[in-house]
Amino acid sequence: MPGRSLRLDSVTVEGASSAGSGNARPGATSGPAPLALYETSVRHSRSGPIRHDVYARSYWWLVDVDQLQVDGRGVAGLPGFPAWTTRLASIRPADLDIGSVPSFGAALRRKVAELAARENSQWDRTLDVEGPALLACTGRVAGAGFDPLSVVWLHSASGEPVAVLAVVRNTYGGLHHYLLRPDARGRAEVPKSFMVSPFHDGEGRYVLDVPPPGDELYVGIRLEREGEPDFLASVSGTKQAATPKTLIGLALRRPIEPVAVSAKIRAHGVYLWARGLRVHPVPESDTSAGREAPGVPPAPRGPVTAMFALGTRWILAAVAGGMSVRIEYPDGRVLGAGRHSPNAPRMIIHRPSEFHSRVGRYASIGLGESYMAGEWTSPDMPALLAEFADRQATLVPRPLRMLRGLYIPRPPQATGGDKANARRNISSHYDLSNAFFALFLDETMTYSSALFPAVPRRRGRLGEDGGPTSHEVGTPTFAELAPAQEAKIDALLDAAGVRAGTRLLEIGTGWGELCLRAARRGAQVVSVTLSEAQRELAQRRADDAGLGENVAVQLCDYRDVEGEFDAVISVEMIEAVGLEYLGEYFAAIDRVLAPGGKAALQAILMDDERVRTTRNNYTWMHKYIFPGGRIPSIEAIEGALNQTRLRLGARTHFGIHYAETLRLWEDRFTARAGEVRALGFDDTFVRMWRFYLQYCEAGFRSGYLDVAQLVVERDR
Repeated sequence: MPGRSLRLDSVTVEGASSAGSGNARPGATSGPAPLALYETSVRHSRSGPIRHDVYARSYWWLVDVDQLQVDGRGVAGLPGFPAWTTRLASIRPADLDIGSVPSFGAALRRKVAELAARENSQWDRTLDVEGPALLACTGRVAGAGFDPLSVVWLHSASGEPVAVLAVVRNTYGGLHHYLLRPDARGRAEVPKSFMVSPFHDGEGRYVLDVPPPGDELYVGIRLEREGEPDFLASVSGTKQAATPKTLIGLALRRPIEPVAVSAKIRAHGVYLWARGLRVHPVPESDTSAGREAPGVPPAPRGPVTAMFALGTRWILAAVAGGMSVRIEYPDGRVLGAGRHSPNAPRMIIHRPSEFHSRVGRYASIGLGESYMAGEWTSPDMPALLAEFADRQATLVPRPLRMLRGLYIPRPPQATGGDKANARRNISSHYDLSNAFFALFLDETMTYSSALFPAVPRRRGRLGEDGGPTSHEVGTPTFAELAPAQEAKIDALLDAAGVRAGTRLLEIGTGWGELCLRAARRGAQVVSVTLSEAQRELAQRRADDAGLGENVAVQLCDYRDVEGEFDAVISVEMIEAVGLEYLGEYFAAIDRVLAPGGKAALQAILMDDERVRTTRNNYTWMHKYIFPGGRIPSIEAIEGALNQTRLRLGARTHFGIHYAETLRLWEDRFTARAGEVRALGFDDTFVRMWRFYLQYCEAGFRSGYLDVAQLVVERDR
């Protein structure tokens, strides 16, 4: 029975979907080849301009990839060996960059299909690789691995050798596949298209010797330039008995073997550099950093980063075990208590090394930047991040939390809430362009939480002081957003007692919808903002509506407002003030509010313990979205009010409404992403805003964040 075919572009590879079960593959003429172990010698020899040789002792495995069974961690132990030997020797599909599995063999053949399609002119229309695929590599020891070269001998269903896949890795985290067609001697030539050593430029050709392995194993790579050999790397070895006893003996004689080989290669490079050998820049495409998105800093590197990255792996694996999520790695490994549930929120990690390095080194900044760089994605982002928000207190062990100040950066002084910085902070977000915000906001151009008549309870708080006041209904639609925004504004106007003749001050204009609705009640409105774009559009809307005589929009800091007002309203502006400036904010309201007047605020809130714990943190949100922003707690607000004649009155919490508002914004933003790009914003910006909107939705949906309307009254 012939194996099924996988068609990619114009090349078809037979057997690309065959499963690795340890039995003979469909269509194959013989069973799997036995496991073989080779004790090897590794040699790197440079002939000029500085001659230098490196020798190392090692051991290689030869295994039929269809015998490799990959577990949930993405690790394949040696076939026929006890499970405990995985700590001494294991193989991972991720180390070959062949994509996700369930079947190691199927994943490898898919990669071969892609390579053959990419190099269509060099291959027949149909490449039969249905037969044995024999992998030679060092594997991993104690989880550590650095394999400069791995080789796969590919055979047809009839057992004939048809191709060789050479997987070359450099010390910069880069990896390249060469798909070869050796001659009868096992020799193949290929143009150099990947930089392994910084002491060689991109010129030259590789001559590879990859004869089929038997009792002896030999793999050689010779770099030739202008017809002369320049560099030779080779691995040669003699077959040993592939038994646990032999493995233990080798592990004792050559412990941490992959690390030792890597160290010798790096020491070789240091020696050549010290001798003055010219160093050529390595193209970004040949490093892990070459995969970064424009506008995102490269993934951090170095020994400290490696330590944090390793810690992140452990913490993520430990915490995920108690979370109803699926954390999926490219090698097929799946973490999380929800790994067996098709409906569990999914985190798909595409580039684990960069992901763990960023998150380990830069915490929440790294998580967001990793998403911006495309290193991980999720089709269920709000649900996924809500799970993480629920476990935020235990994501980092207590001993490491005590070291928070050592690895979480402090806010730059330039993002503080003083007058010199406040306008720049506001402008960096709100002056992106009015056309941009119009793409995902409703026709009221309101950029704050709506107040729906009723929304699904889910998680979060509703009603006065967190008590439920609405019944469960269907999910709101975008058509319901504008009426819900108008209802929110009317609730604030009512709470502040705004009516005909009211002198109203609005701190934080937005795009003017509250000005319009207050003016239609007959109020005289002064609205202040630090955004030139918002000021221009808000005043124009008032003038176009015939309400210009009732509305004055000013470019003014709240601390500089003069006059006396019967009411003050401020919608989600307090978060931009900064915790250390809450006293100034309420002092300004106290100064301008007439005796007996009321202020109505809509504020995003956090629990006081979280506010105090994170008050000096510099996060992804600060770096990319709201520089200078700080979310207060009710306790922080009451503490600031105690320094004034103002007192906190009624308050209404409706955090789940904000989750629904953000969901509607993100849905519309994603649907109109093409129009966002047409305004001049790139793909990294689009990913950044999607992460921001969904990150915030998760915060409100989990209850980590809340939003409330607060009434503040002044003593007579």
